[in-house]
Amino acid sequence: MAKRIICLFVAMFMLFIVLPSPAHGDDLADALARQRELQERLNEINRQINEIKDNVQKLAVMRDTHAERLNNVKEQIENLRIEIENTTLAIAEKQQELDEKQIELDYNIDQFARRLRTIYMSNDSSDMSVLLGSSSFSEFLVLGEYMRSISVRDTNLISEITEAKAEIEEMKKELEVSLIALEDLKAELDLKYEQLAALLREADSDLSQARAMQHAREDESEEILKEIARQNEYIAQLMSQPSDIEYVGGYFTWPVPGFGWISSGYGMRTLYGRANFHGGIDIAGRGIYGKSAIASNDGIVQKVIYGTTGYGYYVIVDHGGGYKTLYAHLSSIYVSEGDYLVQGTPVGAVGSTGNSTGPHLHFEIRIAGERVDPTSILQNRPSS
Repeated sequence: MAKRIICLFVAMFMLFIVLPSPAHGDDLADALARQRELQERLNEINRQINEIKDNVQKLAVMRDTHAERLNNVKEQIENLRIEIENTTLAIAEKQQELDEKQIELDYNIDQFARRLRTIYMSNDSSDMSVLLGSSSFSEFLVLGEYMRSISVRDTNLISEITEAKAEIEEMKKELEVSLIALEDLKAELDLKYEQLAALLREADSDLSQARAMQHAREDESEEILKEIARQNEYIAQLMSQPSDIEYVGGYFTWPVPGFGWISSGYGMRTLYGRANFHGGIDIAGRGIYGKSAIASNDGIVQKVIYGTTGYGYYVIVDHGGGYKTLYAHLSSIYVSEGDYLVQGTPVGAVGSTGNSTGPHLHFEIRIAGERVDPTSILQNRPSS
């Protein structure tokens, strides 16, 4: 309960800050100054939001780049893992082939020795002793009489097995070298993967922080927009109070000479899919951008605002007797607050500032604070 009371007190306190008491004589000037201050704050925050959005976009691209590179390295590592596994299996197969060839070679050598023993038993012992005393197998093969009795099939078979074994050993060595190279490459890729993963984590963190900052600034912008809306309402209340200036008299002339087309009239309309009340008329036409909007009648410039939302750049002229005119969405303003204008004096250039869908002049006539249909009062409207 106490917490709710505190919150209510804070809300009321903020309300009193935003909406000054109308008891002061300089309320309107203070309100306009406050509005300009709010607009400046809003412009600065929007500038920061745009910078943050650009940074978020860059960080998102960087993050996606790191993620793509990480996935590529991950695929390379997986391919290497499969290749290492296959190479290891191939080495094991070659080793098995070597073992089988060795068994085959041992068997054939044993059979060959048995045949030699038989030959030895059936021939001269002294010659056989010389033969068996050979220092090498090749010498043994080229020695005299007993070698001719060895089977050609046996020698060819042993030679083929020996050559096959040598080839297998060579293939195994090549596979082992390849395996070492693959394992080294995988180790490099594993390190690269960890580095990229760290970069991706850092990019995710930076992107998250930037987005949080963007949301915070956007929330702040929304609050200022609400405060500006409240301030505009307060200014409208002040401006609806009776003017001390006597009505200048005369008539109100069309504010944009040469352009009579009304693109959006006074009254209810649908904008952005929603029905709303349009408190003035929008004067538009080909080539209207930059053309002069003129004072519809004699009067004193009461308000000059360079806004980025709502009316954008706009001017309010007080014609006395509660009559006021508003010229909005100007691209530039030619007058200053307090200037006395005669009918036809250029107020500013037609533009598209603020909430505008294209070049036009939003024009209002207010009587005692109430907006009325300008077409019921204006004269000298050009043909469309």
